Amino acid sequence: MSPEVFAEVRALFDRVDELEPADRERTLERESLGRPEVVADVRRLLGCEGDRLAAVESVLNAALSAGKDRMAGPYRLESMLGEGGMGEVWLAEQSAPIRRKVAIKMIKAGMDTRQAVARFEAERQALATLSHPAIAAVLDAGETTLGRPYFVMEYVEGMPLDRYCDAHRLGLRARLRLFLRVCEGVQHAHNKALIHRDLKPANILVMTQEHGAQPKIIDFGVAMAISADAGTSSKLTEAGLPVGTPEYMSPEQLGGAGAVDTRTDVYSLGVTLCELVTGCLPQHHRPGGPSTGGDLDRIILKAIDPDPERRYESPRAFAKDIERFLAARPVIARTLKAACLV
Repeated sequence: MSPEVFAEVRALFDRVDELEPADRERTLERESLGRPEVVADVRRLLGCEGDRLAAVESVLNAALSAGKDRMAGPYRLESMLGEGGMGEVWLAEQSAPIRRKVAIKMIKAGMDTRQAVARFEAERQALATLSHPAIAAVLDAGETTLGRPYFVMEYVEGMPLDRYCDAHRLGLRARLRLFLRVCEGVQHAHNKALIHRDLKPANILVMTQEHGAQPKIIDFGVAMAISADAGTSSKLTEAGLPVGTPEYMSPEQLGGAGAVDTRTDVYSLGVTLCELVTGCLPQHHRPGGPSTGGDLDRIILKAIDPDPERRYESPRAFAKDIERFLAARPVIARTLKAACLV
């Protein structure tokens, strides 16, 4: 089934699904005079009792299974890079006006409910406000021939932050300098009133460019937009859906009881830094992790303090203390009592 035919099937299915049986049959009889194949597919869908959504998704997947000739606007879909509960990301090729590889995020087949589309549009609009070397840029947006919204991002051909550092055998100072660039990107998002809420090595890809390693923050799918007028926030996720990765989530985000602000990203950055320099998560999540020793321990512990009031107030403040450590100067976190990560 071609995407065009499926679009007809879907449109007719939506028209007749809620009709009374007699009205539905009259409509189908009338439509079958010019489009018998379309009507046959609609009848098959209508006959699927109990799991109609799965049936619709099955037909949609069949429509999209033609291989590399799948298109999203001017972009040719090549292979799936990853998928989550509601969305999927594809590697695609743009042929005009320039030829390049891009990443396309779209709602999963059959999952384009009103709520899912609203979430997707909120993410798309939020990302469009960001412009920073450490954040994967949004390049374009549109809808497929089947009506699925998508947005186009720069394709980051890189490795997760921790794997990149291990593969290139980066020393402590090089890892910290790379991490500082991540903090800059997160600070930029905060300046644009956006909290990521799912920072972790897997969502920070590192690519090698002419000037060296460049981190790129990806996946703002569970981000939170902050209202500038009253300090309130609006989630890009619906209640009851996952809003992060538990191992990297702050206590207030994990519990859902306290107010979540930019310091929840500081916490996730702290967990990420601990994993980056020690190889494992801090004791709050997995006991027995090694200590970095001295001031760096204190910096990490301040970033992941269970009380947000005692954390660094921003990624910039976190980064400033790391810079003091690199310069062998006294760090703000030195005011903490002697502690370690084990």
